[in-house]
Amino acid sequence: MLFILILTATVLILTVNIWRAWRKLPNGPLPIPLIGNFHQLFYYAWRFGGIVEGIKEMKKQYGKVFTLWMGPLPMVNICDYDIAYETHVKRANIFVNRYIHGATEYIREGRGIIGSNGDFWLEHRRFALTTFRNFGIGRNIIEGKIMEEYNYRFEDFHETHFKNGAIQVSASMFFDLLVGSIINQLLVSERFEQDDKEFEELKTKLTMALENSSIIEGVMPLWLLKSKFMKWRTKTTFAPFDFIYEVGQKGIQRRVAAIENGTHVLSEEGDDFVDAFIIKIEKDSKEEVESTFTLETLAVDLFDLWVAGQETTSTTLCWAFVCLMNYPEVVEKLRNELTEVTGGMRSVSLADRSSTLYLNATINEIQRIASILNVNLPRVLEEDALIDGVLVPAGTAFATQLSAMHTDDETFKNHKEFNPERFMENNNLEKKLIPFGIGKRSCPGESLARAELYLIIANIVMEYEIEPVGATPKMKTPTPFSLLKRPPSYEIRFVKRS
Repeated sequence: MLFILILTATVLILTVNIWRAWRKLPNGPLPIPLIGNFHQLFYYAWRFGGIVEGIKEMKKQYGKVFTLWMGPLPMVNICDYDIAYETHVKRANIFVNRYIHGATEYIREGRGIIGSNGDFWLEHRRFALTTFRNFGIGRNIIEGKIMEEYNYRFEDFHETHFKNGAIQVSASMFFDLLVGSIINQLLVSERFEQDDKEFEELKTKLTMALENSSIIEGVMPLWLLKSKFMKWRTKTTFAPFDFIYEVGQKGIQRRVAAIENGTHVLSEEGDDFVDAFIIKIEKDSKEEVESTFTLETLAVDLFDLWVAGQETTSTTLCWAFVCLMNYPEVVEKLRNELTEVTGGMRSVSLADRSSTLYLNATINEIQRIASILNVNLPRVLEEDALIDGVLVPAGTAFATQLSAMHTDDETFKNHKEFNPERFMENNNLEKKLIPFGIGKRSCPGESLARAELYLIIANIVMEYEIEPVGATPKMKTPTPFSLLKRPPSYEIRFVKRS
């Protein structure tokens, strides 16, 4: 009897506290203690075909800004570009901090470029941006590095996967190796090969982790995620991250050993990101300054840069050729434009960007269709702040739902249709496309990703006919309920054009 009374009192107190908090937050469905609004979100996702469609349905009911309770955690969802710009750009300092719990905190524990805040985040983000700029990102130097890997990959697969007059290969394997080698050359000066078992396991585990991760892991406390109670779940969703992190640690150990035994000599600025980071460690040590740059934080930064730089661009390229194979008339228009710009006698270059308006529009439309995160990573308010006229208290989690914004029919008419012309007909539409995020937390690898997408898509379209093996893959994700919006699995044929 006493237990029932205590349980009833606890539930009553929780209900009252939640109700008081619910009244002060932006509009949203009434939450249930402990469960929050998970049951409603899952219902709408199931009914309308995925998390993005579920969020959009809630937007219709509750407005452009609404609150969903992820268990005991209220999260404010922003589903409108103008509100996102007003908060994330105009008042960036208040809206900059990452919500560091659950999946974001796992491995990182407040470190890294993705899962840190404050001075640590500023230092490490600035260092990464400066280092990559020194290696040519944002300048034409990076074009040579991208095209070197591009040419190598096609020559390599021509030798191993040439069949019936064409290179026939799994799209994901091809783009994983191409993009993975580009980012890996910048990080550790190493190229991945087809028979690299470590890379195969790394990619398999990363795919498994991203496909199985959900909103629940994003908001659950780290102590609970690591408990025996959740082991059945975390061994599937997080064990792959452990493996990726360990691969980075082993690479760092090999580099340190090579420096110590003289087989690797550090140049003035370093040959790659690891070199530059080690030089920074040594410099801070000599100057006897308090530093956050250590071999441990290097491992976490490598983890963040590799996961972000590899998976996002590779996934977007897989989506790109699903779109192009479904819309051959777009491919024809691209070839006509690129032939006119290059004369058909040379490769497409980054210097051609200003002359390739249709290609630029096509890449925009590819990124809009891809929108590879079904749910965006949450941030947390630094102080009390107005969001769409409602005063939201400090400490509240919020997220700008990019995929919901990119598929909003008011902004992007007939959003399911692949239509590059929409960006040419409306010059203001491009600013509302924010695949790399918005504000100070936008992706630090944006310049590299844009260069990769431009050069790889343009030159493949110029040099090869692209054909599906079997039926043309549908423009539909197999993972509408996961964190990552993956493209369908398919094989592609690259037929050399004369």
